[in-house]
Amino acid sequence: MQLTPTEYASVVKLRFDAEVQASDGPAGKLVSVVADPSRFVITHAGVRTGMLFGKVYYVPAHLLAEGDDTTLSVSVPLEEIQQQSTKAAGPELSHATAVNADGKALGHLEQLTINSETHALRHLVVERMGRESLVNAGLITALAAKQVGVHLDGKRSAQLTPYRSDKELHQEIYDRLYDYPRLRVDLPGVRIYVIDGVVWLRGNVASDVNRRLVDNLLQNVSGLDELHNELYPDNEVAASVSLALAHDARTTGQRIGVYPRLGEAHLRGNIRSVEVGTAAMEIARGIPGVTTVVNELRINSAATHLPDMAAVTGREDIVPGGS
Repeated sequence: MQLTPTEYASVVKLRFDAEVQASDGPAGKLVSVVADPSRFVITHAGVRTGMLFGKVYYVPAHLLAEGDDTTLSVSVPLEEIQQQSTKAAGPELSHATAVNADGKALGHLEQLTINSETHALRHLVVERMGRESLVNAGLITALAAKQVGVHLDGKRSAQLTPYRSDKELHQEIYDRLYDYPRLRVDLPGVRIYVIDGVVWLRGNVASDVNRRLVDNLLQNVSGLDELHNELYPDNEVAASVSLALAHDARTTGQRIGVYPRLGEAHLRGNIRSVEVGTAAMEIARGIPGVTTVVNELRINSAATHLPDMAAVTGREDIVPGGS
């Protein structure tokens, strides 16, 4: 199995001893999972109902609805869970499963994260002496009931990213951005997604300088393994929209100003016709980073300049090259 860049996808977390909730109420605890070692996917979840020595039922993975660090939700009632009494084929992984890295003990299995649609493994959480660490599933070399083998590709176990819950890591990232005044005003345009130490930042910020500031502020965040900064700076959005308008036959030569704010692009200026305005709106909507387009264009074929952004002063900016 080869390590590839982590893609954003809906996931289910499977933490051993997590409370299991059926669609009609509490069902028991998660005690194991069954894997397909040839495809590195999870096929069933072992749910123990009742007390410590209750019976274990094997719920197919497609019935797992949601799962986090404390709870696993199943989409069927308890009665249907109790009909899944036959153990599925494949190694049964549990809290007792050891994890070895290149022949050396790394710890024992504490949690697995799977893609909610394909049920493919994404991450393991390994516990040793009270410390939980993340292991990308792309590093797995073998899956067996008693042992999972991984290849750390030269990395030492002490260099593994410590595991923090998605909620906790999300909060620290938000707080760091909020505590920096220049970025605080941009936060309404920023969406933060966290899955097992991998963070995606999507949306808009005021400038490319602010985009770089985000990267700098999030350096050395404990538990952050990968950062995907996919934010669009307003100045780049403005340039992209303006270039698209200049190159489209329907709007080329028109006096249209582009003024974005966190992805909301305002189009201002003077145009020849309603049709030109409609085309400009369509073009702007198709530019990556534009979330909303506000049409503030005026029909005035004789105009030679654009209205300024600061309408309070009544001043106007002459279009470069205009008379």
